[in-house]
Amino acid sequence: MNLALHDIRRHLGRFTATSVVIGLLFTVVLAMAGIYQGLVDDGTVLLQRMQADLWVVQRGTRGPFADPSRLAPSLEARVAAVPGVTSARAFTSQILQREHRGRSLRFALVGLAYPDDRGEGLGVRQGRALAQDHGELVVDASLGLAIGEVIRLGRDDYTVVGITAQLLGSGGDAVMVATVSDTQRIVNDDSSDALVAERDRRLARLKETDLGRTQPALEDLVVDPRWSIPVLPLPPIHAVLVRVTPARLDEVRATLSRWSDVSVFSQAEEEQLVLQGMVQKARMQLGLFAVILTITSSLLLAAVLYNLTLEKAATSPSSGSSARVRRGSSAWCCSRPGRWRSSVTGSLSRSATPRSRTFRGASCSPRPASSAWGCCCSR
Repeated sequence: MNLALHDIRRHLGRFTATSVVIGLLFTVVLAMAGIYQGLVDDGTVLLQRMQADLWVVQRGTRGPFADPSRLAPSLEARVAAVPGVTSARAFTSQILQREHRGRSLRFALVGLAYPDDRGEGLGVRQGRALAQDHGELVVDASLGLAIGEVIRLGRDDYTVVGITAQLLGSGGDAVMVATVSDTQRIVNDDSSDALVAERDRRLARLKETDLGRTQPALEDLVVDPRWSIPVLPLPPIHAVLVRVTPARLDEVRATLSRWSDVSVFSQAEEEQLVLQGMVQKARMQLGLFAVILTITSSLLLAAVLYNLTLEKAATSPSSGSSARVRRGSSAWCCSRPGRWRSSVTGSLSRSATPRSRTFRGASCSPRPASSAWGCCCSR
């Protein structure tokens, strides 16, 4: 221990530099591991807060996050009627980017089935959950919006009523929560020119039919913005979130799996699909960087220890006496209890009352409180 402390004091600069470099390398390794784990957590935090036992999505797709899924809104009622299902909630999710007060906001717009799902389980830190079907938003704090702030999305104004913390989508985007009807209104909003052009195309198609030629009054309905064609389907939803009685989970899943138009995934399976799909490449890259840094740090530490070992071996004589070779000089110093023989021919004997002696041009004197002689000799 004393020898190690002596060596550190002797090579303090080298020891400090080596420790700093090794510490920085291991800090980078730990940082990469933390970023890797954070990416995994951010990709699954929204799924975990939705608190669903089963995810029902379009047949042949992998869910609303890893793959586009389009379902009829009536599926929510169909699932709710299955024995063992305690609740079935419609769910939508879209990535949008909008301008607000001179800055760009990129977010995942999530739609909840109000009033069955108001967003209480999302971890609202400030404000409250949704309390009405239209005009309210719950947003993540990373968007920088305040309680009561109004943001225009599409043709309507929406008020921020709640703020969450660390509520992110599978791609790492901040989440903005609204009702399903609001999200469909925002996503399907078209410009005025697009709406006018569509009405003109409908009117032209109507005039080409016998019904349009025989009943001109239908033209007024086609151009009326409050009227929609009854045969057109309602805007689709992306998934149905199902809560099940724990004792009947397998039974409910087997029943839903027999339906020809849907696929069913458990919570764990949906999380795995998200990790394998959207964040898999980023996970592989971060994992590769962490492995490379770990190997590099280990090799560097091994090289430092190996060089220190070689230096100790080079500066320690094999005869058992302690010696130190002065670099750039032909002088060397050594000591040994009792009789001592150097590489110079001759010997030096102990004395009962040693003082100082000269041997072959070397000045030798006893060390304090020791029976060893310290001599500086020339080769």
